[in-house]
Amino acid sequence: MVPVLRRGLRLGAAILVLSVPAALVGISHPLAVGPAQAQEAAPEEAEAPSRKRSRRGRERAPKAAMTAPGMQQATPVAIFGDWNVFANGQGKTRVCYAIAQPQARSPKTLKRDTAYLFVTVRKAENVANEVAVMLGFPAKPASSQAKANAGPAPTDPTLNLGATRYGLVTKDNNAWLQNPAEETRVVTEMARTPKLQIKTTSLRGNPTSDDYALAGFGDAMKRAREECK
Repeated sequence: MVPVLRRGLRLGAAILVLSVPAALVGISHPLAVGPAQAQEAAPEEAEAPSRKRSRRGRERAPKAAMTAPGMQQATPVAIFGDWNVFANGQGKTRVCYAIAQPQARSPKTLKRDTAYLFVTVRKAENVANEVAVMLGFPAKPASSQAKANAGPAPTDPTLNLGATRYGLVTKDNNAWLQNPAEETRVVTEMARTPKLQIKTTSLRGNPTSDDYALAGFGDAMKRAREECK
């Protein structure tokens, strides 16, 4: 099955429910990822050389799509800029989503697993804008996490779009919007904004930020919704 980002499931309301080897566990609200634990004392692991990608919203062939944990069972549909579109299942069980990796990560001296940002469409559950993140390391929870719809404190994990900060709920290596009612607004703004930033503090007390380019995101979400009509 495809990674499914859901609220209220074990290891996060965003849980990738996957049919993959035991070493890979799926994620949705908190997100569930594999057993890897971030080790922040060592330098960050070298990443594979990045391929040249179009920064425009032009659709490209899906054969070069990224492979996040558990996505072996999902079908790559298209690539728009930094954003890949995947789909899985048929009919009412069909799940579609747009996914990207961060363009830049700070600080570079920390060793972390790869991060991913998802926006998921689940036809059967009438879900159209579920936002979730695989952080690649365990993060500290927000001080306001236990308070429903509370705004983020200055040191809380956040998703930042321009000057607006959206509080995140974290669990283990994953995060999702603390207030689900903000999902539609966030997804709409993502299609209008050039960059999104995820800011957290690791369990070891290290402030971190991941920058995601949003070129192509609007087209990717349009295609994901078409795939899950």
